[in-house]
Amino acid sequence: MTKNGKTVATPINTAFWAGVVFFCFSVWFVCWLGYQIWLWSQDQQSAPIQQVKVYGDFSQIEAAGLNQKLQQQYLGNFFNLNVDQVQLFLQQQPWVAQAAVRKQWPDTLVVVVTEHKPVAVWNDHYLLNQQGQVFTAPVAELKQPLPKLQGPDGAEQDALTMFNQLNQMLQVHSHAATGLTVSARQAWQLNLAEGIQLTLGREDTAKRVQRFIDLYPVISKHKTQAVAEVDLRYDTGVAVRWVETPEQREQDDKVDRT
Repeated sequence: MTKNGKTVATPINTAFWAGVVFFCFSVWFVCWLGYQIWLWSQDQQSAPIQQVKVYGDFSQIEAAGLNQKLQQQYLGNFFNLNVDQVQLFLQQQPWVAQAAVRKQWPDTLVVVVTEHKPVAVWNDHYLLNQQGQVFTAPVAELKQPLPKLQGPDGAEQDALTMFNQLNQMLQVHSHAATGLTVSARQAWQLNLAEGIQLTLGREDTAKRVQRFIDLYPVISKHKTQAVAEVDLRYDTGVAVRWVETPEQREQDDKVDRT
C-alpha cells in the first residue's frame, strides 16, 4: 500500500491466521479420530469368541460334551456369529427340549438348555415326557429304567395317564407297574414288577385293578407256583394262569412230540 508515494506495510491479521490454523487442526483431528474409529471397528470385527458357557439342569445331557461340540462348531468371530443358527443346532441334539443363546461381550457365548425329562418308553423306540409328548432320543442312553408303554399312534397321552393312575393304586398296596399296553380297540394290559400280567379289557379298568388287589393275597396262597397272568375281564371272578414248573414244561414238550 502506498501513501504520498511511500510504501506502507499492512499489519498481519493475527485473528485470521489463528482461525486458519484452528480450522486445519480441526480437519486433521476429525480425520485422525475417524481413522482410529475405523481401526477399532476392524479390530472388533475380528474379535473371536473365546469361551462357551452352558447352563441347565441335566440328567441325560453331558454338559462337557455339549460344550465341546459348540466350541468345535462355533468358536469364531463374535459379531458374525448367528445365534439363531446355534439355537437350531442345539434343538437338533438328543435330549434338548429348548435352548436360549446369547452373546456376552466381549468374547463369550452363553447357552441355556432345557432338557427333555423322559418318564416312559413308547413303543420301544421313542420316549414320552411328563405331558405325554413323544420325542426321539437314544433309549439305550437312559440313566434309569422307565416304564414301557405300547399302543397305536395318538394314544400316548391316554396311555401315560392310565398308567400313572393304575400305578398309584398298586403302589399303595406294595405292587408296582412296569409297563402297559393298549390295543387299537382300547383294551388294556398292565405288567407288574413281580412278573404278573393283568388283562383288564376295555371297561372299568380301575375297578378291575382294585379287584386284583383285593384277591391277590388269596390267589398267591392258592398254589406254590408264581402267578403269570390274571384275566380280570369277568364280572364276578378272575382267571389265573400260573408260571409252569420245569416238570410241567417237560410234560408239555412230550405231548407236543407225540
